[in-house]
Amino acid sequence: MFVEARNTEKMTIAITFLALFFSANVWAEGLAGKKPIAQSADKRFVKNSDGTTLDKKTGLLWMTQDSWQREAKWVNWYMANEYAQRMNNKDFAGYRDWRLPTPEEAITLYDRRKRNVDKDGDKIFIDSMFPKGAGWSTWTSEEKRDKAVTVFFKDEGGKAYQDKISGVDAFLRLVRR
Repeated sequence: MFVEARNTEKMTIAITFLALFFSANVWAEGLAGKKPIAQSADKRFVKNSDGTTLDKKTGLLWMTQDSWQREAKWVNWYMANEYAQRMNNKDFAGYRDWRLPTPEEAITLYDRRKRNVDKDGDKIFIDSMFPKGAGWSTWTSEEKRDKAVTVFFKDEGGKAYQDKISGVDAFLRLVRR
């Protein structure tokens, strides 16, 4: 009976050890893709090695590249939603909940003190943690009938309703919380 109890105890220890070993490896692998590779001068944005950028002020996780940088084409609002679905189907950066930002979320990227350059070489006012060559706006999730809100990062920024189909002079930067 004593020998049987010791064997059970050894087996429990061995199983616990293996469980801890494998869970630590899974945890470490999960973090590997989220490794910070750069931080903005004001420490607000952290760019990760998995193609995401964390906004520490809002807690939002943005795709570092926008739809223009990834696909080199404008998107209408319907195409923007399809793009979000494709990124979710691909488990981009290990997530399946990428979405169009709300207008309020998208506006948080605009900062008149920040300088960046859009796809045409013009000034846009988003942090340099986002690569040069992006679009100057993003579609948002807010819609009203046949129009949806686009937030602009040029000039004075702001937002406007555009036609969901013909408003193709727009881009998309996906977000998740």
